[in-house]
Amino acid sequence: MTRSLLSTLIMSSVASTAAYAQSFVIEDIQIDGLQRISSGVVFGLLPVGIGDVVSDDVPAQIIRAITASEYFEDVEVAREGNVLYISVLERPSVSEINITGNKVLKTEDILENMATADITEGGIFTRATLEAIRQGIQEVYSGRGRYGTTVDIDIEEQPRNRVAINMTINEGKESRIQYINIVGNNAFDDDELLDLFDLGLKPWYNPFSGRNKYSREQFSGDLEKLTSHYMDNGYVRFNIDSTPISITPDNEQIYITINVTEGDQYVVKEVNLAGDLVNTEAILRAYTVVAPGQTFSQALVTATEEYMTQILGNFGYAFAEVNGVPEIDEEGKTVDVTFFVNAGNRTYVNRVNFIGNTATADDVLRREMRQLESAPASSQQIELGKVRLERLGYFSKVEVETNEVPGTSDQIDVDYTVEEQNFSNISFSVGSGGGGNFFISSSLEAQNFLGTGRTVGIGINKSTFQKSLNFSYLDPYFTADGVSRGFNVFLQEQDSPFNIASFSTKSYGGSFNFAYPISEIQQIGFNLGFSHTELSSGGYTVQEIESSPKIAEGVDYYIIDELNENPFNGPVADASGGFIVDLPTEYLNQNPDLGFIDRQGTAFDNFTFSVNWLRSTLNRGQLPTDGSFQQVSFEVTTPGSDLEYYKLNYSAQYYQPIINGFVLAFRANLGYGGGYGSTDGLPFFQNFFAGGLSSAGIVRGFDENSLGPRSTDPQTYVTGYAGLLRDENGNIIRNEAGYATIDTTKLGYMTTPVVDADGNQVYDANGNARVQLQVDDIALNQRLDAFGGNILTTGSVELLFPLPFVTDRSRVRSSLFVDAGNVFSTNCTARQSLHNNCSDFDFGEFRYSMGLSVTYLSPFGPLTFYVAKPFTKDANDDEKNFDFTIGAGF
Repeated sequence: MTRSLLSTLIMSSVASTAAYAQSFVIEDIQIDGLQRISSGVVFGLLPVGIGDVVSDDVPAQIIRAITASEYFEDVEVAREGNVLYISVLERPSVSEINITGNKVLKTEDILENMATADITEGGIFTRATLEAIRQGIQEVYSGRGRYGTTVDIDIEEQPRNRVAINMTINEGKESRIQYINIVGNNAFDDDELLDLFDLGLKPWYNPFSGRNKYSREQFSGDLEKLTSHYMDNGYVRFNIDSTPISITPDNEQIYITINVTEGDQYVVKEVNLAGDLVNTEAILRAYTVVAPGQTFSQALVTATEEYMTQILGNFGYAFAEVNGVPEIDEEGKTVDVTFFVNAGNRTYVNRVNFIGNTATADDVLRREMRQLESAPASSQQIELGKVRLERLGYFSKVEVETNEVPGTSDQIDVDYTVEEQNFSNISFSVGSGGGGNFFISSSLEAQNFLGTGRTVGIGINKSTFQKSLNFSYLDPYFTADGVSRGFNVFLQEQDSPFNIASFSTKSYGGSFNFAYPISEIQQIGFNLGFSHTELSSGGYTVQEIESSPKIAEGVDYYIIDELNENPFNGPVADASGGFIVDLPTEYLNQNPDLGFIDRQGTAFDNFTFSVNWLRSTLNRGQLPTDGSFQQVSFEVTTPGSDLEYYKLNYSAQYYQPIINGFVLAFRANLGYGGGYGSTDGLPFFQNFFAGGLSSAGIVRGFDENSLGPRSTDPQTYVTGYAGLLRDENGNIIRNEAGYATIDTTKLGYMTTPVVDADGNQVYDANGNARVQLQVDDIALNQRLDAFGGNILTTGSVELLFPLPFVTDRSRVRSSLFVDAGNVFSTNCTARQSLHNNCSDFDFGEFRYSMGLSVTYLSPFGPLTFYVAKPFTKDANDDEKNFDFTIGAGF
């Protein structure tokens, strides 16, 4: 069989022209050489089909069309009669890609780069493209200061026309900067200019610094900083002439030289506006920060451009452009700056769209918008919508874009893209507390319950010191204009919390609250509540709660021995021959410091009314890094309540970004309370406490609730007893003087016989043996428990810093802190003052600590832990150097 290789005839200059000049009609097309690619793909590439006429140039067209697909390495076209034969050689496919040796560049980044060049597993193998990728990888490593990197590629042929790509990367050592020399600078010295750079020599005090690691991208950024520094100081003709870089033969050391021409310094002569000012010239001039007589600064020109663009955007000109053009007078060394304004068409918002809110309903986001659809676009209102979404605390990231509506010149769509984060605090724990006490505790607070924007909280707690059940609900948009409504109900039985004087309460109650927005950043709220509280002092309650010593219940016969100088001494015989201890009843009525229960009783029904005002400009609802927060609240019991008291609280936060992710933060918590009417002072169970993380008075480095005034241990009369010696008939045995003798084996606790100097038993005038009764200080603890006070003063200063290797810094906060504060009382009792357990407000009594804190927004709510060390403390203070909490941030 003879075939005419038309492609050969076409390409050959010695073939007879008559051999291919004759045209023919294609009756059939045969394709040879296909392995993986279907014939349909090739037919789809052909410029001709059955029934078409093949002319002189058709074979070349066929070859070009098939080759352009890059599926084939070789293509031949032949003819046998009226049958067109096409022979192809397929390019191999990539069965697998193996990369080893890479640490600086991630494997997925390399594979992604290869995919952009169509080198992927299952794709077509192209050797030329792979070589370009190899060079590109080496270039990337060189840009990161690794000039010795090598990339070796081995192509392993496999059955069925497949290949495996094995890439081995030897990253080599990092090239380190040994010297940077700036040549041509006169206005600024080398140290001042080099301080602008991110690159440089490694500081002697930081052996872990990577500043001397060369990076092409960082070096380009440093050159831009150098240029900006000169341009911002009037050197408008400044130029970087060259930046030769020398590398040692071992590719490990780099020497950089920067040649510059400074030029002269220029000042601003005139500032003008030109273009379409759309009746805003006066406002635009007010926001012009470039002024005649100033040293020219490109930074001020850029700032003015941004201010003007923002102002025009607020008036609905979303695509306004402002360009500041300097006109240089070389002779006078001055610059005239003209700002050319192109306002463009006034734009209107077509749609406001939300992207990424998979759990949160659209209307929860839409109600935070201040930019309305079909209204003129306002850059300020669009940005305000972004800020309000960030303050919700539901999203870790919020971005906004304005896109022109296709086919229009005066409409835009506003697209908010959000990244949702955990907006619930969930905790569940089972274990043992202090003293091995078993407890079970669980709570849930969903700030965005089922994506509705409402807050629902449920808490259940059971332990040896607390049993409680509570439910809370808050709708932040009870009305369309932002009036919120909420309520709370609770039932609780509680012994005193950790480190607080012993008492127990049973209580139940609830409250309703409303809040009204008075501006974009302020609101005022009102709360009306009711609570029923029953106090129980227990067997050994501190004296501030219930005074002591007291006579035991049921004792109604007391005799005072006038012959005894100590009124607590002296027994008399009773009818059965025993002794009745004399107890001074009148002494009990002379106690100068009655406890709270002695004054007020144990059961109270209280109605409270509170009002609060808050102002927030924080940039985020959780872990803010910019802005401020202030809240003032005042609570008072209403007429008809059993207790009459009030509490005033103030809290504040302030965040000031510094540089490179560092933020200076301040926090303060102040509180004052007191009684009025028939209630003397603030009820002790409403006292303020400080210490640790678990209270409003946060002072880390100390145990929870451990600071401030302390309680006084209780006292009790030890009601002793004594027995007489009797004979076998039950008669009292008397001594030679006729006095009854005491049975010392039957003396009660803290009841001792009264003896003379020789150790002999002392009898009274009636012949009764005398015993001594004592008052006992019941020391419940080696250290007195905190009792709290009616004055709270705490605060802190923190330096927030970014943790290395943490990419999402919106979820993690680390800080160095100094805490200060204490709790004080204006109602210190005589007992507390006697033992130096209480103090009125005194700066000298402040406690201070310093340490490190980290907060992470975990799936179960904020997780916070700290290590801290107090540097001022009292002997009674309880130190706690490490602590953590889940479900509460601050």
